[in-house]
Amino acid sequence: MIDKAKDSTASDEGTMRALVRWGLYPMSWLVVLTAFHILHTHQFNPRLVWGCTIGLLGGIYLLVEWRFPYEKRWSMTLKSFIADMKFALINTIFVAGLSATLAFFAISLSNVSAGPASGWPDPIQLVLCFLIFEAINYSIHRLMHEGRGAIGLFLWRVHAAHHLPPRLYLIMHAVFHPLNGIVIQAVVIILPIWFMGYSPEVVVMFLIINGFHGLISHFNVDVRMGWFNYLFVGPELHRYHHSANVNEAKNYGATLSIYDQLFGTFYYKPDVAPKNLGVSPKSGLPPYERSFDVLKLPFVRK
Repeated sequence: MIDKAKDSTASDEGTMRALVRWGLYPMSWLVVLTAFHILHTHQFNPRLVWGCTIGLLGGIYLLVEWRFPYEKRWSMTLKSFIADMKFALINTIFVAGLSATLAFFAISLSNVSAGPASGWPDPIQLVLCFLIFEAINYSIHRLMHEGRGAIGLFLWRVHAAHHLPPRLYLIMHAVFHPLNGIVIQAVVIILPIWFMGYSPEVVVMFLIINGFHGLISHFNVDVRMGWFNYLFVGPELHRYHHSANVNEAKNYGATLSIYDQLFGTFYYKPDVAPKNLGVSPKSGLPPYERSFDVLKLPFVRK
């Protein structure tokens, strides 16, 4: 009887993991599309729709990650949580508040700004918004990893904080240098929105999709996206971006994977996990637990 109970429990566990593996990503899109419907058919504040959607997805992901971790060696520990919270606190003070302010600003700005995209149909605006965002993000992100000379070294040291953790899980998404957050928010998101003059609805839809993929790409859960990997960036692609092996640490896209495919930096190995995450021990970089040393990196001349 005990063996039968164990077999039943194992079977239920396998069924739940299969549902998460193949069902969580479509379910996430259902939440996103519901938010889009509400945005276009109700008079809710667009900022509220954006915040509630990302908050709901984040809460679901935290629960699923706790219950069904993909790689236990990548799971959060007390030591890593303390280190994460140091960066989360710093970035809450300097960047997260700024990011939220800039996101609110981007939505508000789209109410009054006019640009080349003003008046175009929303679907065309949304596609253009992502193509421009990803083109700028891909260029800067790749330069951060592959740039040479003083500029390349400076950009890598700005970005390196995000790659120092030897784990990958949802909360670890908050580990980044404040300068990195400012560059992405101001240069990659705000300026193009201001220049192009997208509608408020398009800006909110962009922020929701971008935020959704930012969360799920750092997910320590076995989520499969199938052919969607050739369009969007999710955990199957982004965990390789965090590989300690520089030969496979590609996939520079944030939400779309198309530029990686166009420029030869697309790395996709279904059913295979990277051997190690983080950076090589030979890099000479401090462990991310030494947050003050990490924050000093862009300003160290040696």
